[in-house]
Amino acid sequence: MLLQEQMKQDIFSYNERIIVDFILEKQEKIKDYSTKMIGDETYTAPSTIIRIAHKLGFQGWSDFKEAYLDEVIYLNNHFQEIDPNYPFTNQDTMMKIAHKITQLHIESAKDTASLIHHDSLQKAIQILRKANVVKVFAVANLNFIGEEFVFKLNRIHKKAYIESAQDNQFQDAIMTTSDECAICLSYSGETPTLLKTANFLKENKVPIIAITSFGKNSLSDLATVTLNVSTREKSFSKIAGFTSLESMNIVLNILYSCLFSLNYQVNLDYKINVAKRVELNREIDNEVIEEHLKED
Repeated sequence: MLLQEQMKQDIFSYNERIIVDFILEKQEKIKDYSTKMIGDETYTAPSTIIRIAHKLGFQGWSDFKEAYLDEVIYLNNHFQEIDPNYPFTNQDTMMKIAHKITQLHIESAKDTASLIHHDSLQKAIQILRKANVVKVFAVANLNFIGEEFVFKLNRIHKKAYIESAQDNQFQDAIMTTSDECAICLSYSGETPTLLKTANFLKENKVPIIAITSFGKNSLSDLATVTLNVSTREKSFSKIAGFTSLESMNIVLNILYSCLFSLNYQVNLDYKINVAKRVELNREIDNEVIEEHLKED
């Protein structure tokens, strides 16, 4: 859940609500405010601000303000000219729809890139590097992008596996060991099946890479490291999960590419050699993609 959504919940006293509403109204301008300045303008005590921070899971005003500003800056960037939930209307022509969907993918990529942080990415890559087996856990249509990621890893001799049958995920998680790792995919971070799976993994001390929405959620709390995806879509009020799926696919491609780069030439030679043997007898009548393959 986004921090601003938590701040709109009915969990605050009368004086606390005055301060919360003040902060929500100020948005990015709150960066210049101290607790005393907020207290003076709202006629409240600075200690009330600390209580608000504690209710929202922060130690104090400074870390709350940092997280709040990060969220405000993120939400105010990208997607200013296109609605991720309703990117086209019934009045748009086919070519207009094609243009808007292309723009939606571009915005999704930019939005995803803004959420990638060096330390989190490095930690995730090291987890993948050390793991004897990479297991991907997802539900519904997220299995499709998980399967593609597993396919890529196996093509560079990195053992990877995904259990697409939802009923088998719990057993698979229970059998996963600490020398393996898990990637859990969930846009909301609150998918019951995936959370139960993640709890089994955590009990076995399995490193968990969560790929999920920006903000606090249950999956992030269970994860060893979290990589956030574009968080613009509503839960169900949308035409399709264009942005969230594109963003998750980008994050998985980044993980694959960074892992590939750790042993670049060996991985490249191996992949090309395998592909060459597979493609040797395929006839391609297109000069752009055709390669003249010869057996060694």
